[in-house]
Amino acid sequence: MATVEQKREVQQKVSRLVAERFGGDYNKAFDHYDCQQKDGKISSGELIQLLKDAGIGNWFTRDAWVEGIIAELDTDNDGMISAAEFNAVIKSL
Repeated sequence: MATVEQKREVQQKVSRLVAERFGGDYNKAFDHYDCQQKDGKISSGELIQLLKDAGIGNWFTRDAWVEGIIAELDTDNDGMISAAEFNAVIKSL
């Protein structure tokens, strides 16, 4: 389980990435990172790229970040983050 500080770090860095690269449009950002299968879900591989672009973790720790984030956000337990799961977190920012 992520600490409050870790959650805050992810929220801040992802928000900054979305503002800078996608003009603040979270749906556009989600669609951009849903790039491998275009299935309406962000897989662990796609999430790694999002975290890399946001400056979260490094090559050694990024897999642990991915596991923790999916564990926190994946309410339907399919191992991926759906647009609804992503948006539910974004609305809490």
